[in-house]
Amino acid sequence: MRAVLIRSYGPAADHRIEQVECNAPGAGEILIRVQAVGLNYPDLLMLEGKYQVRHETPFVPGRDAAGIVAAAGPNVRSFRPGDRVMCQVSHGAWAQNVVAPVSRCYFMPEKATFTQAAAMITPYNTAYVAIVLRSRLKAGESAVVTGASGSVGIALIQVAKALGAYVIAAVSSPSKTDFVQRCGADAVILTSGTDLKKTFKEQVLAANRGKEADVVFDTVGGEVFAAGLRALGFDGRLIVIGFAGSQIPEVKVNYLLFRNLSVIGAPLDVNFTERPSAMEAGVKMLRDLYDRGLLRPCIKTVLPLDCFHEAIQQVSDTATPGRVVLTLA
Repeated sequence: MRAVLIRSYGPAADHRIEQVECNAPGAGEILIRVQAVGLNYPDLLMLEGKYQVRHETPFVPGRDAAGIVAAAGPNVRSFRPGDRVMCQVSHGAWAQNVVAPVSRCYFMPEKATFTQAAAMITPYNTAYVAIVLRSRLKAGESAVVTGASGSVGIALIQVAKALGAYVIAAVSSPSKTDFVQRCGADAVILTSGTDLKKTFKEQVLAANRGKEADVVFDTVGGEVFAAGLRALGFDGRLIVIGFAGSQIPEVKVNYLLFRNLSVIGAPLDVNFTERPSAMEAGVKMLRDLYDRGLLRPCIKTVLPLDCFHEAIQQVSDTATPGRVVLTLA
């Protein structure tokens, strides 16, 4: 069987549509006939050779896909042909057909379209790890989400809200206020301007009835991280998710000791290896929240696969928030 895919030959925008033979699934694998692919910021880093995990070129990019099981490998009993599934792989999702390990495949929410399922995989799994596995956020606690208009930021807002938290979205521009409020934020603060450590905390106190935050979920890094740390109350937790601002911060640990604070990393991919049962339980929880109408990815652009160059540009356009999805149906 031959199938169309996108192959990257290097970071200089040398990405091509090609047709190749499709491998049959091996033991512990399924073959997915892809219907939609979700694009992520890490995909761009991977194309530029800047991601923490680098693949030898040429390679097929892409982490998130949703589609229909076409075939199952030997001894696979959890999925069968015709099942609607979504998968998260290290790379290879930008293709008509994906061979994926069953450990990285999950049933789609019953009420989701393929486009919606492809848009939710990495962001909502990231939010689950950060909120449930790492922060242990409780109902009634207050949470600040930095980089809140990004895809992970929106997932953090919606999952935290679904679990009963009061959520304050931190955005870089007033133009993003309405967007994050429509996506579920209880209040919005800005990360622009001077003396951010001071103004960030003042805004959190004003938005949170005079109280400091219980948890800060940081996707930005740099001075936003430092400001978030100082907006935490006693026993607060700062969850490190990413560095969209391209500056990796450092922590003065004496401040942690003084305020009884915790700084906790929340990586996604390693949890598939180290906590597979927890990730399976997390996807089940996310499916349930989706079917109850509590989670909805915010999609700004849907394009066919052969428009992938335009899709890459859309992902780079952070001024206009929302997810970008490629369709293959």
